[in-house]
Amino acid sequence: MLTHEQASAAAIDRALDVLAKGRAMERSYKSDRDFATTTDFTIEDEVRSLLGELTPDIGFLGEERGRTGPRESYWCLDPIDGTTNFSRGLPTFGIALALIEHETPAHGEIVLPDHRERYATRDGRAYRDNEHLQASQTSSVADSVVAVGDFATGPASRDENRDRLRVLGHMANTVGRVRMLGSAATDLAWLAAGRLDAVVIHSNNSWDVAAGVALARTAGAIITHHDGSPYTLTGPNILAAAPRVHNAILAMLNDPPTRP
Repeated sequence: MLTHEQASAAAIDRALDVLAKGRAMERSYKSDRDFATTTDFTIEDEVRSLLGELTPDIGFLGEERGRTGPRESYWCLDPIDGTTNFSRGLPTFGIALALIEHETPAHGEIVLPDHRERYATRDGRAYRDNEHLQASQTSSVADSVVAVGDFATGPASRDENRDRLRVLGHMANTVGRVRMLGSAATDLAWLAAGRLDAVVIHSNNSWDVAAGVALARTAGAIITHHDGSPYTLTGPNILAAAPRVHNAILAMLNDPPTRP
């Protein structure tokens, strides 16, 4: 019988097999500017089927086709995180798989195919391939590189993006550098690797972040919501940061400049 870590690795292998056979880019729109490609659906279908065989007692939640099976313990998949990047030939996208147990990300695995990097939690540690990872020890906000989540789409996006721009402007005047990579899985994997010092995301979709939360937390990052409360799957947003800058960035998020 496979361990959960072995089942996860087999599922990511299956997803990579799908990519190796070709990248189908036909789009299915979910909102005015949000879409999935045929490859998103194919990866999700293949991974769901394989994990159903390997771990029949564990449920499954995928971004494109939803939930099946038990809710106490389930796999959570984003088949392509960063679909716009993927569809345009930009290399910053990932495949993210988490195991959720009792509403907590217990295991995470992320592969960044075009960067040829594979991240996973194993035996209580976080790894890139076989290299043990540790979150950054940066202690100065002025030296910090902070990744921010993408802008909102959909009917309420105008108001949501106004607030995001306000916070973004405050960060641009405070932190070392701001980056918008377009893939939460990449953001959180690179936080775990110490390449980034913080990740600020204004939403909290489990398929986008659960695998990265497991990785970053295992590597020593602190994960909360923007109000400082402990991270939960149902909270509104995420601040994930290296331990020595988390409090300062949290304070900055809660004291943005007022609107003119």
